[in-house]
Amino acid sequence: MTAPVVARVAHARIGGRWVTDAVVELSATGMRLVPDGEAPRRVERVEGALLPPLTDAHVHLGLCAATRDEPTALGRVLDLGWAPSELPALVDAVETAHRGVEARFAGPFHAAVGGYPSDRSWAPPGAVAELATAADAVRSVRAQAHAGAAAIKVTLSSDDGPVPSDDVLSAIVTEARACGLPLVAHARGAGQVERAISAGVAVLAHAPWTERLDDAVIREAAARQTWISTLAMHERDGDEGALARATDNLARFAAAGGSVAYGTDLGNGLDRFDLDPMEVAALRRAGIDGTALVDALLAERLLPPGPMIGIVAADVVDDESLLANLHRARSLPYTWFDLKGSA
Repeated sequence: MTAPVVARVAHARIGGRWVTDAVVELSATGMRLVPDGEAPRRVERVEGALLPPLTDAHVHLGLCAATRDEPTALGRVLDLGWAPSELPALVDAVETAHRGVEARFAGPFHAAVGGYPSDRSWAPPGAVAELATAADAVRSVRAQAHAGAAAIKVTLSSDDGPVPSDDVLSAIVTEARACGLPLVAHARGAGQVERAISAGVAVLAHAPWTERLDDAVIREAAARQTWISTLAMHERDGDEGALARATDNLARFAAAGGSVAYGTDLGNGLDRFDLDPMEVAALRRAGIDGTALVDALLAERLLPPGPMIGIVAADVVDDESLLANLHRARSLPYTWFDLKGSA
């Protein structure tokens, strides 16, 4: 493993706050502030402000132009449902096309037999793990963890077909937790959000959009869950009612202290592998702006840090100036900052 890189930087966002004229250590597990007593006497200086990578926490790499060699502000993505047999080559192709992007994945959609999205033409063979028993659930979750998954995906979409039974859902929750992986649920249909909360599901793949949730449900969710936004997908669909309900639910969830992660459902009506201005604008309309918006864009409460380091112009000194310069953001592997090694 490559040794960590120690450098001095004018500004860096670490642990949710900005530091100035700081010595930082960059490694495969992200960025940390080096205390004054531990800093080497002489370190190389990095030009620019550093931060965790901008993250899209809901993508489908097989349905978008992720492997096209084009500039992107993204530094990390989470694929939330694809055929495990296709993922290694797909992840490699994405990371080859974008040297500053880390692609993580959840593996297949875990669903009931005949459940969503097993009947969708866009889902390739193997993309859905149809679970009949709790034992099936345990085996599948363990297999995904062994394959390097960063999360587990389950579909609770009663509007689209059968959903996992309570014992199967409990087995998925328990095994995902035992493997140290967040469980992400696609929850759609009356009572499914409440069911996900009660079962201990950590993350919702979408801000709920089929109904306005009670304030008590919102408060309970805010205490337990992270919600991935995906508001702009309703704009792309032209569904004003769904957009209004999702925006209202997300706004109340965030106001109650819930953790929000930026996500677009990339591949669902959205092709370009980059930060989506429509999703950023939709988050702002939900009252998620300033530091809350930056937190959502970095998704640090959802995913642990990794080898990609975000970098923007040196005149970015706080969250306000970062938001004004999102289009100028890029990410690079931490090894890129080894100035002595590259000299």
